[in-house]
Amino acid sequence: MQYDPMDLADFVARRREELRALGLVVETRRDFETLYDLDLPGKALSPMFSPRHYDLLEEKARWICGRMGETVVHVQAVRLIETGEASAERALGCEFARLFGKPSYPPGRIADALEAMRGRAVYHGDLWCDARLRGTGAGERLGALGVALAMLTFDPDHVFGFMEQPLAGKGFFFREGYFNIEPLGAGWRRGAPFLLESDWLVYAGRETLRKLIARDAQLNRVRQATTRLEPSVIGNTI
Repeated sequence: MQYDPMDLADFVARRREELRALGLVVETRRDFETLYDLDLPGKALSPMFSPRHYDLLEEKARWICGRMGETVVHVQAVRLIETGEASAERALGCEFARLFGKPSYPPGRIADALEAMRGRAVYHGDLWCDARLRGTGAGERLGALGVALAMLTFDPDHVFGFMEQPLAGKGFFFREGYFNIEPLGAGWRRGAPFLLESDWLVYAGRETLRKLIARDAQLNRVRQATTRLEPSVIGNTI
């Protein structure tokens, strides 16, 4: 399957249309002050996208706002981390030292995959859905939309995030587009208080994500062809 950037735009359009059918309108935003001013029931945002701690957020980060009518029912965000010659693990360790005053490198390996990541890495996090979205299938579509936004905006080498055990145990990471999962090292929580030691690292590389988009486009073309053929087939049979 050949990757076509236009298929990525179509992927985003289909997810937005599916969400619109659920009564949910989503938009991409850059005003992170507004994000951190929101009152989100049951959700405390991490400092990973806070304009108090990061410069140039408008250039290197985006967040998604989902509304039903005038009510915000969903948020999530993505941010580009350019590691250079260092690893993503090292880059995050340094960020956490600045944010939390912790040692810049927690004892033990954070995750083998983070140590291997270099270049343009996008952190995808602070995904929150209002209780009214539970059981609607919106969550997985929104998560996949966030990964697609990272691809569209930054063309990264890697996209990664952290997922709580209850969601990871249900395979939610796979439905978002993350085909790799790895447990965190035992020393990770000492470096980042907003994470739990039971959390999982979820991640995917550029080529894997492009294959996902190409496969989705192919399946959509098959569905469209089947839909067009079905009436004539039935008519001929009768």
